[in-house]
Parts: sequence; structure tokens; C-alpha cells
Amino acid sequence: MREHEQRCGKYEYWLAGLSFLPGRKKISLETMFGKAERVFHAEAESLNQVLFLTEREKDYLKKAQKQLEGTERTVEYCKEKHISLVLWCEGGYPQALREIYNPPYGLFYRGKLPCREQRTIGVVGSRNCSPYGKAMAGKIGRELAMAEVAVISGMAAGIDSAAQRGALQSGGYSCGVLGCGIDVCYPAGNQELYERLVAEGGVLSEYPPHTAPLAMYFPQRNRIISGLSECVLVVEAREKSGSLITVDFALEQGKDIYAVPGRVSDVLSQGTNRLIQQGAGIFLNVEDFLNELHIFAKTGENSSLKQKISLENLERLVYSCLGLNPRSLEELLMKTGLSLGVLIENLETLQRKGCVSEIYKNYYIRCDI
Repeated sequence: MREHEQRCGKYEYWLAGLSFLPGRKKISLETMFGKAERVFHAEAESLNQVLFLTEREKDYLKKAQKQLEGTERTVEYCKEKHISLVLWCEGGYPQALREIYNPPYGLFYRGKLPCREQRTIGVVGSRNCSPYGKAMAGKIGRELAMAEVAVISGMAAGIDSAAQRGALQSGGYSCGVLGCGIDVCYPAGNQELYERLVAEGGVLSEYPPHTAPLAMYFPQRNRIISGLSECVLVVEAREKSGSLITVDFALEQGKDIYAVPGRVSDVLSQGTNRLIQQGAGIFLNVEDFLNELHIFAKTGENSSLKQKISLENLERLVYSCLGLNPRSLEELLMKTGLSLGVLIENLETLQRKGCVSEIYKNYYIRCDI
């Protein structure tokens, strides 16, 4: 068992699990009373004198002092499910989060937390993204991972999950920040991604296990995404997209914002184009982006990020007929002149090599190599 896990007793789990209190107030309470156990046993008179708590928070806290039995079950559940808890005062807690205005008191996590020495980029965008946006996010995730940059995102459908899958596809690290309990996969359709992140990267949440994915939790989790990230890259977003909440937190935290430009007529590009108009950095490709952030400086790496993948002649023919806009199987049959069986065989091979993606039934796009 890790050192910080030994230090987290039932009272720390209890304080970490109080969802009605922001992280900074939990930290202030523990600092004021000396430790979490003393907060739990604090008399009503002492709590009434805490000026930074609202009357409602004081009432909720007094009620929570009678509910330790549920916390004890949570501790046992976390042990059974290999869920760890790291506190703000412990060495394993991400340093970057300590520096934000409202740091989480504790982080429940599975897998690995972001490494302090690794550079981190937040990649966010629309849930209902376009095929182009999904392909671009996947490409960005892959190439960031190839440069040993961690991808931080929210495991949401669309841009978030595409970027995180891309990072894992290249053998890199990605961390999913959840707006629900650490044992709750949301959306449910991302179960495979959740399990891969646990095995090859990490997932974390400030909310205790079994916490439902309520709408009010997601804006707050966005401050953790930006807090863990050196800068935030928005791939695709509507003008009033929820992903722009992450941008607001990043700006408050003094982080740089970059955006992928899009066609002015595309609704999903209105948010990103507006960010560029307001001064965000323009993202054109990963190599220029990383050079601007001086990420190659410490390794001396300045060569192309392109993967060295060998393609056979027919594979090259099929690949050359694809782009970032979806093409149907019928279109590819006409363009390549191949038989249906040969075309499908080569498409399957290209998908295994990570060069092509079937975004929906019988529609394909290329993934630049």
C-alpha cells in the first residue's frame, strides 16, 4: 500500500466525501481544526463561529457528523475496488492543483495520477462533434502522446474521448477527470475507454464512489481539467459550448488557450473561431504547437512526428482516396476500381494499422500517418 493511502483514515474519507462543500473550504476546515477527525467531532458552537461557512453549509455539516457509518462502508468499498484517495497535503497530490483557487481536498483515483515531470495538455471540445472534429482530436491525441505529452480531458463523448483514445493508441498517458463518482462510467458507452484509462493511464474525481453524474458537478470538474493542464486546446465547440467553461477556468488560472480554426459557416466552429478572434492561439498542427510551447527543447527532438507505418500498394491506393470528410463504401468502390472483397480487406488492414477509421457503418475517414 502506498504511503498516502496509509495516512487516509475514515475521517479523511468522510471530509473528502462532503459534496456540498467546495475543496477550499474543506482544506480551510482541516487547517483550522488541525485534522479531519477534529472537524468531525467539532461542537456545534465551534462550527457556528466558522465565518467562511454559510448557514446552510453549517447545517449540512452538523447532519454529516452523524453519518460516519456510510463512510466506513466507502473505505471498505475503495479497498475492494482498488480505488485510492490522495489528499491535498500529501506528496502524491498533483502540485499544479494546489496552485488553483479552489483545489480539491482529495482525489479519488484509479490507475495513475499525472506524473509531475510530464508535460500536460488539456484537450476539450463538443460532445456532438463532426467527423472532422473527431478525426482531428484523435490525431492530436496520438501525436501528443508520441511526443510524451499527457492528454488531460473529461472522458466525455465526442472530442474528449477521441483525443484520449488517440493518446492511448500511441502508447501514451491520458487522464480522465470525471464529474461523478470514480466508479461510475459516464457516459455508459465509454466503458471500454474507462477500462483502458484505468489500465494504461488514469481516471480521477473529487467526488466519492457512487456519486451520480449530476449536471451541477461537471462545471466544477472542468477547473480540475484546466488545473492539471499546462494549456487548454479546444478542437471544436459551439458558441455557447460547455467546453468553454474549461476555457474560463483556464484563463482564471493564467493558462494559455489554443483553438483549432474551422469554417465560418460551421456551427461547431463558432466557439473556436470566436476564441481565436479574442486572442487564443491558432492551432495548425501538433509539431508547430509543441515547438511554440518549447516542449521539444528538453529532448532536442525536432523531427517530424509522423509514424513510420509501411503500407502495401493497394493499401496506399485506398488510403489516398480518403480524407477527413467521410467517404462511403460505394464512393471508394468507384474511386479505387477494386472489388468489394479486396476493398474491405484493405480497409480492415488500414484500420488495424490506425490509418483509417470507420466513423459509422460503411463510412470511412483517414487518420494522417
